[in-house]
Amino acid sequence: MKKIISALLTLVLLLSVFVTSCQETEEIPEVTPEGTTEETTQTPPADEPVIEPENEQEEPVVTTPGPRTITDFAGNEVIIPPADEIENIAVLTSPPNIITFVLGINDMLCATSNPIKNSVFLKRLYPRLEEIPAVRAGAGKINIEALLMADPDVCLGSSTDLQPVDDATDIPTIRCMDVTSLAYPKQQQKEVRFWGELFGKEEQAEKYCSYVDNNVATINAAVGSLTEEEKMKVYVGFNADHLTTFGSDTFMDEFIAAAGCINAAHPVSTLGGAEGGLASISMEQVLEWNPDIVIIDTGTAEDLYADPLWADIPAIKNKQVYLLPKGMFGWNRASVEPAALFPMWLALQVYPDKFPDNDIDTELKRFYRDIINYELTESDVTLILTGK
Repeated sequence: MKKIISALLTLVLLLSVFVTSCQETEEIPEVTPEGTTEETTQTPPADEPVIEPENEQEEPVVTTPGPRTITDFAGNEVIIPPADEIENIAVLTSPPNIITFVLGINDMLCATSNPIKNSVFLKRLYPRLEEIPAVRAGAGKINIEALLMADPDVCLGSSTDLQPVDDATDIPTIRCMDVTSLAYPKQQQKEVRFWGELFGKEEQAEKYCSYVDNNVATINAAVGSLTEEEKMKVYVGFNADHLTTFGSDTFMDEFIAAAGCINAAHPVSTLGGAEGGLASISMEQVLEWNPDIVIIDTGTAEDLYADPLWADIPAIKNKQVYLLPKGMFGWNRASVEPAALFPMWLALQVYPDKFPDNDIDTELKRFYRDIINYELTESDVTLILTGK
């Protein structure tokens, strides 16, 4: 019996040694489906601390800045530097220059046009304008030598103004929105957003677009329910004789409609005319249209009140002739400033009782403060509203 017990104890001892030996054997790496090997991680006992590797971080993803390919408003693919590498820009067509002030990139301007450089109000707002060369004398008339000396990284403007640059230089050129583009205010907002992406100023672009949307909503809330019969008929006459105007299918037609009014010249299509749709009309047509409101850019209201040719028109009889404002650039162009302000200005002139909480002086100051980052003085306001 003792021998049997002794044999059993010996067997148990041998089995114990064998099991211990198997547990101490190194684990075999697992083979992943891809055929690679991967060590199995052992979880330490609960009472043993887990030591994390020091300074373990995710590897940063480094992207190398490089040229971008953009598509401009003419559908051209253009290779330009990254936004943070663009230091100098030449804006050759006058109205788009104002976008640089909206986005706060006017310090990048290295070349501009004659009308911008000669703007009385802009020189007051931005004295550095005196130092910026005007390399565009007129449509398509570009001083290439002066442009090259300005050393722009990119040029922006109309196809007419940029073609000479393409012909004579290798400076990247970006076509801006065509002045005949309609769908107010979406087209103007689209252009500002496009510039915001070009120059890394998306936030400021959205600020402008929100401002425009808010103004449109304010106007619609006040006059959106007017019937066609209740809407005032507005005639906008340019030049000394006031017989050049914008008809239907033009940005001005849309601006007037956005103010809750009817463009008196709407029956005439002037699409394809100069500067976005200008065309000459006759005095007989103005008399036939019989406008309630007349807006002029030359002369004074008193001159028109004294002119017998205009005497029978309701706008003259009721003393409803107004000077077209002129801020950073004329409000007779499809620029971002009149896109934001013209409809509100007109609505306040025509329907003052509908806007008890709004006045144009306050609106101008708000736009320049919030969008242009400039505090208008009373003298500035007067200068803008008198179209000087």
